[in-house]
Amino acid sequence: MTPRARPSWVLITLVVAGMALVPLSLRGLNRVVTGELPPLGYLPSLGLRVPHEPFRAEVVQDLQRGQPAWVFIGDSMLGTRIDPIHLGRISSTGREHAAFLYHAATGPAWWYLAFKNQLAASGVKPRMTFVFFRDTNLTDTMFRLENQYGFALDQVASRSEPALDALVARSRRGAWLGVHRALDAAYETTVAASWMEPAVRRWFVRWGDPPPGAVEGFEWNLQQVFSVDTLRYDVGADLEAEAGTSPDFARDVDRSVLPLIMALSREHGLPVCFVRVQRRPVDNQPPTQSPALRRYVADLRQWIESNGAFFHDDTGDPELTLDLYSDGDHVGDRIRYTEIFRRRLDTFFARGAVDGRRLDSAPGALSAVEGR
Repeated sequence: MTPRARPSWVLITLVVAGMALVPLSLRGLNRVVTGELPPLGYLPSLGLRVPHEPFRAEVVQDLQRGQPAWVFIGDSMLGTRIDPIHLGRISSTGREHAAFLYHAATGPAWWYLAFKNQLAASGVKPRMTFVFFRDTNLTDTMFRLENQYGFALDQVASRSEPALDALVARSRRGAWLGVHRALDAAYETTVAASWMEPAVRRWFVRWGDPPPGAVEGFEWNLQQVFSVDTLRYDVGADLEAEAGTSPDFARDVDRSVLPLIMALSREHGLPVCFVRVQRRPVDNQPPTQSPALRRYVADLRQWIESNGAFFHDDTGDPELTLDLYSDGDHVGDRIRYTEIFRRRLDTFFARGAVDGRRLDSAPGALSAVEGR
């Protein structure tokens, strides 16, 4: 090594050491701002220490007051399809009530917790609970879990969720996950982000002496504008596309919330119908499904029906044409879709059709179109 090269290596070593050590100052800043570290929360397997929002107990009270005939659970695939007021109008009596347990950009973890901690906990006995999903959502426990943890998920979670946490632990394995956890434990970047991001937003809004309520209004608008479901025209269709791994129901079902939902359904006498929505048509035809996806859906149907629940698949319904859709997989005409849905699942809406968990038609009769 030449005399001139040695200082360069020394400088590089100092730079690398600085890059590793300087971020450790975040730990000191975190102690100043937040004091003691927040606990790991109700999903310790995620390894995140972030403040949490309160559980929405008022939803339980609303269910108890409303005593809905039907309950709907899901994300924007539900929210852009079913109009609960119109559904009540076209029910058998014209005045029956439907309730929504809904939050945009959520996944099966949120749906399961809403079913458990809001619907089952309320003691309400609807005729049917409909869970709306796309393709392989139901068996993808981690879908939209981490990006919603500490926000939407808090609203439906209890202080401890050991069953869901066990599924998270089974899903979060691998060498890179260990590296990420080690770095986050060393630098506490997640904790730092939990207070830095809102602090910067509040500073931005307050700059220039804004009126009262401006911060709250800005936060709400930010959530709407940057919601996963509203980022751009076709994001709804992109998010669920198969990426990396081929659908495999047998591989994923035991790591999913499906067995947990069905256990609650049996324990509390809550009939469930899982509704697979049709993705955005292409050239006015249902989108192409790979052989693996077809096998997955067939296995999913068989499992759901063999466990005492009901399955309805929108895919291939001749009335769900392209003009019904707005952006991505979202539907633009809720009234029209609601009327189609009401006709397709008449068994669940006709007076006297449901008696406890016994229905007038077999689960297998609920598909709108066979041979998809």
